[in-house]
Amino acid sequence: MVPFVMAVAGTGSASAGGAPVLYCEAPATAEDAEVYRAACAEVAREFRLKYPLLAVRDGAAVEKPAGDVIRLDIIKVDRHAITGRLAWTGKKSSGAGYVLGPVITTTISDAELNTRTLQEFARGLVLASKIQFPKS
Repeated sequence: MVPFVMAVAGTGSASAGGAPVLYCEAPATAEDAEVYRAACAEVAREFRLKYPLLAVRDGAAVEKPAGDVIRLDIIKVDRHAITGRLAWTGKKSSGAGYVLGPVITTTISDAELNTRTLQEFARGLVLASKIQFPKS
């Protein structure tokens, strides 16, 4: 399965005041595209706790946007489990590569993934990654 990639980018041109922008796109062939979209929405909800002005855009960032960038890599998804990680780089270290966060898996063995399990997945990713961008 091809990894699902989502990026959150803080750019002056993308949003007023340089607020982060969430780019999200599920692979065209993904059987579980609705799970990808729901996971993206939950990650956005978690980031809005810290970045209330976060904007969401359809599609993927073709090139790494300037600014503070967070990327969601969905490594595996099926009806019962989702596995992914966050990768990030800041505008002050844009020449460096991405920092890779821990891989998080959320599984529900006796039912299909649901809103609650996707919320746990998103919360786990954000908390475990401990992303801190320096003040401008």
